[in-house]
Amino acid sequence: MMKKEFKNDKFISWFIGFCDAECSFISNLVPRINKDKKITSYRVLYRIQIGLNIIDRSILELINSKFDNIGKIYDYPTRKESTLSFTSLESMRFLIENVFSKNPLLTSYQANRYATLEAGLLANKTGIKSVEEFDSVMINTIDPKFEECSQFYLDHWLVGFLNGEVSFTTFKGKAGNTKPKVSLEHTSEKALQFFKNHLELGPKVSQLKQRDSRKITYRIDVTSVSDLSKICKFLDRTNSLQGNKLSQYEAWKNQFNL
Repeated sequence: MMKKEFKNDKFISWFIGFCDAECSFISNLVPRINKDKKITSYRVLYRIQIGLNIIDRSILELINSKFDNIGKIYDYPTRKESTLSFTSLESMRFLIENVFSKNPLLTSYQANRYATLEAGLLANKTGIKSVEEFDSVMINTIDPKFEECSQFYLDHWLVGFLNGEVSFTTFKGKAGNTKPKVSLEHTSEKALQFFKNHLELGPKVSQLKQRDSRKITYRIDVTSVSDLSKICKFLDRTNSLQGNKLSQYEAWKNQFNL
């Protein structure tokens, strides 16, 4: 198995934050069916993938290049999407050993999805007899601790997370004038609270009205000049935004002279 050292590498911290926002850790059961149309066993297919708008294909290229191009990028022009997939056991084991085992995901959903994939792969669970057998390796009890990470790690993790989720947008003021706003929405309340506390922002994190059977989502909207200035100083200092989000940020910041 390949080994690579990523000590104090801001890209890796950024990448983990971006994975918390955009990555899929997939463990799929595919039934094997005999001629009597009965399930006899299951194959377990593992995959780590990141799907983005095709305009951000350069981000996928950057990520893949950092890992010696062990993944493969697929383009779907009609859907205007590009996907970076790691499907070989070797590529996923490389990411487990060199990246994810040393750099924690910080949203519970992603941390548990990854842990299930890792446990299945390391136990060589590529073929099983029953769903219950796979359930025995599923993990849903991980509760990541932001306070256990270094300031360096948290800074660049946050930029990666924002790279996937934040919106640099506007709203109409009382006088009808256009004003700047930063919005962040996600299913992880803890991640949004961290964003608020890490940058010492004023607005509260609000729970949005749940729609149908969808997951509960949280949101924070930042509009004050002092808070927006804190966000800009943080992003300029860390200098880690990538792709179209960086272009959006620069255009938004220049529009309002922030």
